[in-house]
Amino acid sequence: MNDTRSDIKHSLGSDWFLVAFGGLYPIVYAHRTVEDAIPEAVFAAKAVALTSIDKALDLCCGTGRHLVTLERYGASLTGVDYSPQLLAMARRQVSSATDLVRADMRALPMCGCFDVVFSFFTSFGYFMDDKDNIAAATNMACTLKPSGRFFMDYLNPLSLEQHLQPETVRESCGYTILEKRWIDHEHRRVNKTISVSCDGMLTGRTSESVRLYTLEELTALLQDAGLQVSNVWGDYSGGAYDKDAERMILTGRKPV
Repeated sequence: MNDTRSDIKHSLGSDWFLVAFGGLYPIVYAHRTVEDAIPEAVFAAKAVALTSIDKALDLCCGTGRHLVTLERYGASLTGVDYSPQLLAMARRQVSSATDLVRADMRALPMCGCFDVVFSFFTSFGYFMDDKDNIAAATNMACTLKPSGRFFMDYLNPLSLEQHLQPETVRESCGYTILEKRWIDHEHRRVNKTISVSCDGMLTGRTSESVRLYTLEELTALLQDAGLQVSNVWGDYSGGAYDKDAERMILTGRKPV
């Protein structure tokens, strides 16, 4: 575990997400369960007034842990993710009535299909090139019908600047997980490398990197993509968004 900072930066790669959501993900995020997601999914469903007649998309659905709760509302649901490993896990958790599709968020194979689109757990800002993040937002808007609603749960960069933990070690599923984090101010990104070991032997390494958008920047980006923000919260209890808030949660609509 003697990586230098330059080694860590080199290890990220522009396509970090191709590896990050593979076999190590269920170990690293074992604590992110269906039960853990229930209050988040309930809050999101209420925020967009989800009904049984809606067609809804969970973009970057991962293992489907939010979809399990969203199924209670009777809406016609689709989950999209790029990771075949996570989609296979989702298939074991969600009902057969919920469609699962493998797709890149920058080139979604559906347009004008949905009344609602959800984006949970900071599933935005992955790409190193801002043009790709804009493409992801534009595709999200494209999936919606006119007047369609969206829900986006994103990190709070203001709080992150204050409370980022440079290094943590924890246990999960019999593995030791070492996480190193830092903010790249030049490129406006928060980065993390993850080393997973078992019995002192390295099992694997992965990394994550997310673009840091301020509320004003993200609102403008979404507007340019065709989405109008109407509400902002700072947590899943409906608290106000400020510099100390846990999250940046946005809802709004696609104009008619």
